[in-house]
Amino acid sequence: MRFMRILAGLVGAALLAGEVARRGESLFGAPRALDDVVAGAVLLALAVAGHRAGPALHAAGWALFTGVMLATLGINLDAWLTDTTKPRAGLYSAVLALMVAAGAGSTLWWARRNWSRRR
Repeated sequence: MRFMRILAGLVGAALLAGEVARRGESLFGAPRALDDVVAGAVLLALAVAGHRAGPALHAAGWALFTGVMLATLGINLDAWLTDTTKPRAGLYSAVLALMVAAGAGSTLWWARRNWSRRR
């Protein structure tokens, strides 16, 4: 569980820092950035809360992250396949696919802990 808390903290902080670095002062003026900010903040809050949040909330937070990354992956795949002017869309898509896999794995891990806890 300690590893999962550290992973949530690192992923949440990286997501928040990446959006702040990318958008700067216009972070809250750009509605497209809010989903990433919310997902990062939720993961960071869950990392801080630890076991007090419970496995179900951790699973929900990772599911939110996975959904946000999956939507972003779809946008990048579309740009990679149809828009030749977007540089490195293939690289972004590969990184996003890894993030979706990590998020899905973390969601399933927490969901299994929740299931085992109820039995």
